[in-house]
Amino acid sequence: MEEIQIRILKGTKQIGGCITEVQSKQAKILIDFGEDLDEEKKTAPQIEGLTCGEPTYDAVFITHSHQDHIGLIDQILPEIPVYVEEKSKKIYELTCAFTGKKCRENIQLVQVLEGKREYEPVTVEDIQVQYYKVDHSAYNSAMIEVTCQGKRILHTGDFRSHGYKGKDFIPTLQKIRKKGKIDCLITEGTVFGRGDTEYQTEEALKDEAIQLFQKYKQIFILQSSTNIDRITSFCKASFATQKNLIEDLFTANITLELGGRIPNPTFDYHKVSVWVPRAYNKKSKAFKETYIQPLEQYKWTQNIYKDYCMLVKASMYEDIQMLVEKKLSSKACLVYSMWHGYLEKPEIKEFVEKVKALGIDFVELHTSGHADLKTMKKVEEILEPKKVVVTHTTNPEKATEVFEKAIPIQDGERIEV
Repeated sequence: MEEIQIRILKGTKQIGGCITEVQSKQAKILIDFGEDLDEEKKTAPQIEGLTCGEPTYDAVFITHSHQDHIGLIDQILPEIPVYVEEKSKKIYELTCAFTGKKCRENIQLVQVLEGKREYEPVTVEDIQVQYYKVDHSAYNSAMIEVTCQGKRILHTGDFRSHGYKGKDFIPTLQKIRKKGKIDCLITEGTVFGRGDTEYQTEEALKDEAIQLFQKYKQIFILQSSTNIDRITSFCKASFATQKNLIEDLFTANITLELGGRIPNPTFDYHKVSVWVPRAYNKKSKAFKETYIQPLEQYKWTQNIYKDYCMLVKASMYEDIQMLVEKKLSSKACLVYSMWHGYLEKPEIKEFVEKVKALGIDFVELHTSGHADLKTMKKVEEILEPKKVVVTHTTNPEKATEVFEKAIPIQDGERIEV
């Protein structure tokens, strides 16, 4: 084989569960191996040489910790190395522990270069893989550059430019472009079909949250625990309106693990605390010893007698009901801060309706974790790729409207670079 070949195994007509294959003369790698968003299709596809049979893949690289990108790596043959960024690995392991999913044990870390913010390249035979941090609603998400035989492929993963790391977006693209033109850009098209609206920044969402929080004494927030930008926005809004922030147990374990300036129970003395939902009373002794007992010191239950913002899960209706019955939630609202489409999921829909029935107002306050069309076009403008392949979309026909160099492609079709 003289040319580098790209094959989208899944993803040209779906969002989530996308799998990209890159094959050279000496090696064959995959980028991402996660669950489908469809609740009925969360099992791993059987791929010869990857999930069954003798290994024919040399490595798998994961862009970020969302389950539709990493959620099925436990199904990959143990002989095949799976590379994950360090913080993404920790989030993945916590997600497995709290959901009861089987967790892959032998995960290779993508290392940060000593004394720098850049990642150490990974070499797989004649392929070199380079990670670049990118703005997304999952912490330390990455674009992945694949270099081989003088050819360069950039897989954007999921990205945006309107989060708190958005300021680094253009400089990162310029840095990549400075190394030369991209032969093939593989990018997401999640928002195709959602119009050409320019998305609200996290900073603007924070300001809107402040205005909203001033109207209520208690705020319940339903959002993803891995969306650290959103936790930061709501933490800032909480403090600006003299409210304590209470994190549910899962979120608190994640924020404590990530540490640093991320809002966590050590972040600001007695302003951020932990709530252990009733549902966890049924957990095993080992679970409690590992994930509950170390956080007992941060529970600070007196915070529920003051004005507060509490991060909640759809499994926490009984907790909210108890707070209402004990008059610890009076003038309250539920803020929904995820993609609107998830409101149709049965467990979320039921939770929202039951909370509303308690007399709690319902407000949607969200900005996308994905790039708007203006940002997507900027990627092509800066990188000047020879070809653009769009994945992670349910509207593939719109690719040529957004990208000048877009080429039509089907699942399983090979493209030479």
